[in-house]
Amino acid sequence: MIKPISNITLKPLPKSKRGKISSLVEVDGVCYDEKLEGRYLEMAFSYDDCYVLIFVTEDGGPWEEVLFIYLFDSKNYHIVDRAKIGGGAYAWLSACGLWNIKILSDHTLSFEFMSFEGTDGWLLKLFKKPIKTFPFTLRNLFHVWRPISFKRHFLIEINKKLL
Repeated sequence: MIKPISNITLKPLPKSKRGKISSLVEVDGVCYDEKLEGRYLEMAFSYDDCYVLIFVTEDGGPWEEVLFIYLFDSKNYHIVDRAKIGGGAYAWLSACGLWNIKILSDHTLSFEFMSFEGTDGWLLKLFKKPIKTFPFTLRNLFHVWRPISFKRHFLIEINKKLL
């Protein structure tokens, strides 16, 4: 079950020599060791009391907003899956913030960020156990960046409008 939580803070770190913006995440006073890209915590959720899902943005200036989505194992304090929307060659499309986040079911969220005409944004589907996948997907190749992996703890897909 997905529940909103508020016991999370981001601790911004100084910019790296390359200008990369990163932060550390702290949950209930416990600081996770892995650095996150991004600076602004937008929303956080608990999933089945085993995972923490967070939405983090980095505002690089006009037309350069980037959304990072992280799923943490809340018992082992490490990132198990991640995604990035916006930035890079498609930065000009991301002139909006993250909004309209809704819990649709026990394992599905919808949200809008860099949404395209004819869609209602994105769907994020969480899995109780990781699913096996092809190491990369062509479905949203140009919009959603994911690290190469043979398993996923969540999928992101376009939320198509019902006609």
